[in-house]
Amino acid sequence: MRIAIVGAHGVGKTTLSQKLAIELGLPILPDVAIEAHDKGFAISENTPPEIQFWMFGRQLELERLTGKFIADKCLMDYSVYADILFDDQRVKELLSEMIRRNTKYSHVFYLPIEFPIKNNGIRSLDPEFQKRVNDRYLEILNDWGIEHHTISGSLDDRFNQVLKFIK
Repeated sequence: MRIAIVGAHGVGKTTLSQKLAIELGLPILPDVAIEAHDKGFAISENTPPEIQFWMFGRQLELERLTGKFIADKCLMDYSVYADILFDDQRVKELLSEMIRRNTKYSHVFYLPIEFPIKNNGIRSLDPEFQKRVNDRYLEILNDWGIEHHTISGSLDDRFNQVLKFIK
């Protein structure tokens, strides 16, 4: 089982992933954005392309080396953010091509924006930026034909919905 929990930053992906990991006995892939932040890289609306490529490469490594997992950050995130952050069409197209070739999940669960963003010291707190990310995520899921389920409600509601789709 390779589960991707997707959506904009601050929608509860990590919280849901942690609860699912316990229930399903699956590892959660490390959050590459936190790893990048810990290394001193800029993780915000100003993230440069070279950092986006580094994070993509690290995510690809984690996903390829881990058989079964839950990802609260997945390869598609890097295409979403590149599309929003960068003007260079070559960067966007290259990332998109590499991501499409390597996106392999048994289940994709999309979380819409339902709650205010909580400050974790890393993510953007700008709700307009969050909405742009959310809208682009939906476009990519649909444009790429990624089968996914929208999960909403409280943490328990989301948890039960995911379990229903998995079992």
